[in-house]
This record gives sequence, structure tokens and C-alpha cells, in this order.
Amino acid sequence: MDNEQTVLVVDDAPVWRRLLAGLLTQWGYCVYQAQDGEAALTLLAAHPINLVLSDWEMPVMDGVTLCRAIREQFHDRYIYLILLTARDSIDDLRVGFAAGADDFLRKPMNQIELQARMHAGARVLQLEMTLAARNARLSDALKQIESDLQAAARLQNSMLPPHALRHRSWEADWLFLPSAWVSGDVFNFFALDNHTVAFYSVDVSGHGVSAAMMSVAVARQFMHGRTVERFLFDGDAARAPGEVVHILNQRFCAESDDVVSYFTLVYGVIDCVSGAGRLCQAGHPTPFIVNREGALREVGLGGPPVGLFSDLSWEDTAFELHQGERLFLYSDGISECESASGEMFGAERLKQYMAAQTGQALPALFAAFAQRLEAWQASEEIDRVVADDISLLVIQRVRDNEDNDEN
Repeated sequence: MDNEQTVLVVDDAPVWRRLLAGLLTQWGYCVYQAQDGEAALTLLAAHPINLVLSDWEMPVMDGVTLCRAIREQFHDRYIYLILLTARDSIDDLRVGFAAGADDFLRKPMNQIELQARMHAGARVLQLEMTLAARNARLSDALKQIESDLQAAARLQNSMLPPHALRHRSWEADWLFLPSAWVSGDVFNFFALDNHTVAFYSVDVSGHGVSAAMMSVAVARQFMHGRTVERFLFDGDAARAPGEVVHILNQRFCAESDDVVSYFTLVYGVIDCVSGAGRLCQAGHPTPFIVNREGALREVGLGGPPVGLFSDLSWEDTAFELHQGERLFLYSDGISECESASGEMFGAERLKQYMAAQTGQALPALFAAFAQRLEAWQASEEIDRVVADDISLLVIQRVRDNEDNDEN
């Protein structure tokens, strides 16, 4: 043989055991011997043996019991088991296979048949080793992918805004529950200038790395749009949200070529002094406002997603945010969150929940709502995970009088 194969011969009859061992040694095998099953287990634990030729009828531990013990104890390598027996009934064969035997040889045996069965076992072991090597490479590749995804997730998280955002008399905070390492959701609340704040909530179609890369690209557009290219401005004033969405649509349609990739978006601006705002809704769930008494009103005109067709247009919706009111922007991961029975959480259930929590501070509100969603998904039968990215951005006006506000 080109590569020496180790084999263990197990038989309580010394003459028969030595005869087999001598024959296998002549064929190039490295042979170990054991007089019963217990001695065989000791040898298997001490040596890298992966082919066993065992008699069925033995004292202390017979061949069938040995097969069961080997399958229970040795998981680091595959051991090919051949049982030697004078039994020939179907029931006996069924018992042997159930115990973990791979093959059978009838006693007395023919040398040619023995050699053929040994070669067959060697081929199976070679296939097992090849499969193990491929699985090891796949495992290494998976670890590398997971490491890369963790790095991508850290990069993406670094682009999320800090919690408890504040500008003059305006505050914002958020809840974010990604469905995987990386997410297609991105959002922000920022000052355009001393008198205007802006906000956006984005949900890229699809999941995983491609959606995350596009969400980062969208976030970069907004960052460049207020610092480098300044397309978020029309002169010194804030550009109308619908015009900003149109600019983004032109850019992403031009970059997508034949790949269909799009995202939903809400982008808006608010005057810090008056509380008057405008927003553009592009395929995103409709934002809503809740006042201190729990009354609710929706803000938005719908509109198509961004990145599908270059000749689309959008309109703005005007609104006003008064002291104590909260503006909610959310992704459809919330409304489409499914219970164990397949029922969706729904936008109305979200609105009712938020309308009933007007006096709760935002950090406590988010923690309680995250538990609410977890309870909604809970199932005793399966471990459920977040099926889609969940993001919720809340903007609130804490007071009207800005005389003592810090910029």
C-alpha cells in the first residue's frame, strides 16, 4: 500500500487473531491486536486506529457491544467497523448495522473477499478524511467571514448617531435591532445650521452585506450633502426635502446600472424656533406625531422608493411640532414583525403603544418597546430571531422658549 493503514484485529481466539494479523501485515497494514472489546477500546484510545476487524462472538464485550461503544466514545475520527460472524440471518445483520457496523464478513472467510472489503473500507476512510479536510477549510472560511462581518458591523455602527441627541430645544433618540451582523437600516438627526435641524430614516431593500453597503453609501451622501457638496442647502437655506430626495434618486439610479437596488426614505427639516417642518416620504412607513395627551396624527404623502426609476418625483408634507410632541420614524421591520402564529405587529399596534406612553422618557420607552417586540415574537417551539432590521427614531420638542438654550 502507498500509505500504511492501521487496523485493529479483535478476536478472543489467539490462533485466528494471529492468522488475520499476519495476513494483514503481509498486505502492508500496521496491525494491532486485542482479545476482547474492552482491550480494543483501550488500544483505540491510545492509537490513531480507524479500521477495526472484530469477531461478533467474544466474552466480556462482544462485537456488537464494541460497535456501540466505539460510536458513542470516538467522535474525533471516523472508525470503519467490519464484523466477522458465522451468522447469516437478516435480523442479525439488522442488529449489527443498528449497532454501527459498516460491513460484515462471514466465517470462514475468503482471502480475496477479505482483501476487497479492506480496500473498500480504506476508500471510505479516504473519503471521510477528504470530507473532514474540506469541512475544516469551510470552517476556517466561515470564521473569516464572521470576522469580516463583525468588522463591517463595527464600521456601520460607528455611522449611527449617538444616543440622547440634542440641539437647542430639540432632542432625539433611537432604537436599533439589526436582524444580522450588518443592517440595511440607517438614520440620523443633525443640525443643518443654528436654526434648522434635519433628520432621515432609510431602509435598504434586501438583507446582509449588500444592503449594509448601500445603507453606508446613503449615509455618506447625507454627510457630504451638508459638509462637502452641500446639496442639502439651497443657497444658505435648507433645500426642500422633495428636491433632496430627487437628487438622491438621480445619483443612485445612475450608479445602479442593471442591478435593481433601492431604498425607502423619509427626509425632513424642522425650523428650531417655530417648530414648522417639512418632510418627504419615499416608500417608507408613514411617520406620525403624538402629543402630550396621546392624540396622534400622521405626516406623509407616500411616494415611490428611491433608486428604481430616474423620472420619479416626490412632494413635501408640511407639519408643526409643538412643545412636548414627538415625531416617530420607523422601518417596516416593526410593522412586519411576526408573532409565533404569523400575525404581523402592524403599524396601528405601534401607534397605539406609543400613544399610551407619552409620559415615559425615551430610554425607558425604547427598552420597554424592545421587550414588547420580543414578547410578540416569543415561541416555545422554536428560537425566533429578528426577521428584518428594526429601527425607530423619535424626535421631540422639549420646550418652546429658547432664550436660554445652548447651541
